[in-house]
Amino acid sequence: MYAVLLTSLLTWQEPAPAEKPATPAPVEAQKPIEAWDDRTAKAAVDEWTKAMKGTPNMAQKNQALDLFANGSNKQLIKPLIAVIETEKLVVIRKRAAELLANQPQADANSAIRKLLKNARVSSHTAVMSTLVRGLARCGYDKTQWSDIADLFEREYNPERVPVQEAVLELVIAHKETQALPMLLRNVDEPVPQDVHAANNPPAEYWEARWKSWAAWKGKVKDALYALTGQRFSTAAEAHAWLRKNPVK
Repeated sequence: MYAVLLTSLLTWQEPAPAEKPATPAPVEAQKPIEAWDDRTAKAAVDEWTKAMKGTPNMAQKNQALDLFANGSNKQLIKPLIAVIETEKLVVIRKRAAELLANQPQADANSAIRKLLKNARVSSHTAVMSTLVRGLARCGYDKTQWSDIADLFEREYNPERVPVQEAVLELVIAHKETQALPMLLRNVDEPVPQDVHAANNPPAEYWEARWKSWAAWKGKVKDALYALTGQRFSTAAEAHAWLRKNPVK
C-alpha cells in the first residue's frame, strides 16, 4: 500500500501555471491625410519618379507609393493613374487606386470615373472594386450613376463579386434610388424560366450566376432596405409594396 502511495506521489505533478497570453503589439495609427502644397507634392513626385527607374520589385514599388500615402494634391493624380493603367502587379495597382481616392475630391472623382471606363483597368476586379469604393467617398452624386450602372450586371462570375459588392455598398451609402430596377432583377434566386428554350443560357452561366448571387444576396436586400425602409423576401413582395409606395 505504501509503495502504491509513494509511486502515485512521484508520478503526480502539479500542473504548470498557465502561460499569460502574449500582449499584442500596438497597432500603429494611420496618419491623417494632409493637404500638401504644390512644392511638397512636386518633391514627392520627383522622388517617386527616381524610385521607379529601372526594374523595381514589388517591395520597392510599394515603398515608392509610400511617398504619396499621407498626402493630397492634384499633382499626385497623374502618377497614380499611370500605375493603375500600366502596372503589371495587381496589388500595386489596387494600392494606387486606394491612394487616388485621397486626392482633392473633384479631381479624384473625375479621374476615377474615367478609369472605370478604361479597358486597361476594367478586367481587374480588385482594382475596379477599389475604384468604385473610392468614387463613393469622392463626391459621388446621382448624375454619375450612369458611370457605374452597368457594372453590376455586366457579367455574372464569382470573380466579379468584389465589384458587385462595391456597387451595392455605394447604393446603400448614397441611397441611390436609380439602382432599384437592378436590385429587383437580382433579389430572387436565379433560375431559368424555361430550361428547354432555345435562347436559354448554358448550365455554366446559371452556375456562375447562382454562385455570385449567393455571395451578395444579403447586400441586395440591405440595399432595398436602405431605399425603402422595408425588408423583402422576394422581388414580387418588393414590386407589390412599390406599386403602393413609389420611391422617388
